[in-house]
Amino acid sequence: MASTFTPNLGVERPANGDYTGTWDVPVNSNMTTFDLAVGTLQQISLAAGSVTLSTAQARSAFLVFNGNLVANVTVTIPGLSSSPGTLISGKSYTVQNQCGNSSAFSVTLATTVAGSWQVGAPPYEPFDIIIEGTNSAQPGYIKFRNLGRIGSYWDYAGSSVPAWVTNCTQPPYLNCDGTAFSSATYPALTVILGGTTLPDARGRSRFALDQATTRLTSAVSGLSPNTVGSGGGDQLLQAHAHGVTDPGHTHSLGIYYYSAVQGGGGAPGVVNVITAGSTTNFTTASAVTGISINSGWSGAAQNIPPAYIGGLTLIRAA
Repeated sequence: MASTFTPNLGVERPANGDYTGTWDVPVNSNMTTFDLAVGTLQQISLAAGSVTLSTAQARSAFLVFNGNLVANVTVTIPGLSSSPGTLISGKSYTVQNQCGNSSAFSVTLATTVAGSWQVGAPPYEPFDIIIEGTNSAQPGYIKFRNLGRIGSYWDYAGSSVPAWVTNCTQPPYLNCDGTAFSSATYPALTVILGGTTLPDARGRSRFALDQATTRLTSAVSGLSPNTVGSGGGDQLLQAHAHGVTDPGHTHSLGIYYYSAVQGGGGAPGVVNVITAGSTTNFTTASAVTGISINSGWSGAAQNIPPAYIGGLTLIRAA
């Protein structure tokens, strides 16, 4: 009888009675396969362009890509088969993209299975992927593992969504720019957000749900404080005006008059006898004070606390 092989790692399964006296041949080969799958790190240069992994490389646990990129490249993991020497479903990898020129060019991981998903390789930092198995509804698909919870935010200090995200067949992160997304592509995110519209984080601070504390109200803030993704507010001060009314006023004056009698033996023209007189009241003309009030202001609006622009806010979508 002939040996058979496991469908994923291609481990040999000798038939009853095979390898009499030479049992070490399949056993040692299988032990090497297990060792590769669990503990081996493969250094793979991408300086010359795209590559297809060898059987030994594809059986490894840790793939490290290096070399200076001169173009966008694809690393292909061999397709699914039950024959030895090909690979591999249900396999997980830890991957690290250490290639130079990663800001200009990208690395993408794919399989040879037609129509399967591919993923981009983030530069520099290790990440995990898993290959969907033959018993899966999506055989050969590459998916991220342990990338983070769907619905969590990623504040990215860049000015555009990185290429490793956009190169994925199903981008794992979406830019929070207020656009619509597909509920068929991102069903879990649809449930979390309660709809298919992304939050619009552009130029906005992020607040947690008010949760009935009334620290934020729609009447004042202009947003719905208990609705995820609701937006509102602006950087302008609330419209208002200043003014002073000055209607003018008068003053009353009282003048007391005395009567003078000339004579009394004195020199001519000299008043030497004064008798009591009377008081006469006068009112001044109405006048204003001339006060003016500055009803405007200069300089930038002061409705924003000290702030900085950090980059993009993305949400984990898949």
